[in-house]
Amino acid sequence: MIHNPLLLKEFRQRMRTVRAPIVVTGYFVGMALITFFLLYENVQGQLSLFLPARSEQVFVTLSLLQTIVAAFLTPAFAAGSISGERERRTLAVLLTTPLPPGGILLGKVLSSSALLTLLLVVTLPLYSLVFLFGGAVPQEVIAVFAFQLFTVVLIAAISVMWSTISLRSGWSTVLSYATVTWMVFVTGALGYGLHMIAQRFPMEYFVSEWGDVLLNLNPLWILACIEDPGLGRPLGWLWFVGVYVGFCLLLTIPSVWRLRPQAFRFVPGALRAEEKDYQ
Repeated sequence: MIHNPLLLKEFRQRMRTVRAPIVVTGYFVGMALITFFLLYENVQGQLSLFLPARSEQVFVTLSLLQTIVAAFLTPAFAAGSISGERERRTLAVLLTTPLPPGGILLGKVLSSSALLTLLLVVTLPLYSLVFLFGGAVPQEVIAVFAFQLFTVVLIAAISVMWSTISLRSGWSTVLSYATVTWMVFVTGALGYGLHMIAQRFPMEYFVSEWGDVLLNLNPLWILACIEDPGLGRPLGWLWFVGVYVGFCLLLTIPSVWRLRPQAFRFVPGALRAEEKDYQ
């Protein structure tokens, strides 16, 4: 991974711009203001009354808010990674390198999620404030950070795949944000709605089951279950990981074909279109 020249080039190109420190500084200042405001509101202005239960509410709110922001920021960095190369007429040059299609995709995914990972890291001191007042334990902070990092890389991977499959950055951006909207809002609304129906009609057992299935596809619900294990089913995050990792692997097949159709020369009709048609 460290010898991937595309990854090194992307790291240097993204981190040496003026935008990177401005984004990091602005994000940290914004999250710091929100954190201090939530801490102040939870004690009603009485700074000597930091209660663990109220600090836990701040921890949950901050975690969910940061996950939403990171989820919707990731496609902005990843949705144009391959389609942008195609539009700038540099994809053909990239394909002449010794890197295989998997190396190109991996380099784009890691470079696209690098800045978002840095945003998550710089907010760790804010979590330490909540930890200081008894709102969370170290295991919870580590678990939340690990899941947020996984979610960022997952969304970056899906966005890069859409960017490879689509011929234009506009389409890849639409598909990426549609995927994030499904993950964050649609699954939550449908799952919660099915649970409400199950409460009114207890005999409809399958409705509650489908509600759990949809909620376990929602990163905010999984994050809430990590912070409160009694909220959902045990190991519900395994369903989240399995479904979305499987979806990424499924998108990898057409993505590799878009980059290098010769990789599927053993499939009848796979070479019907040449590489130049996608560059």
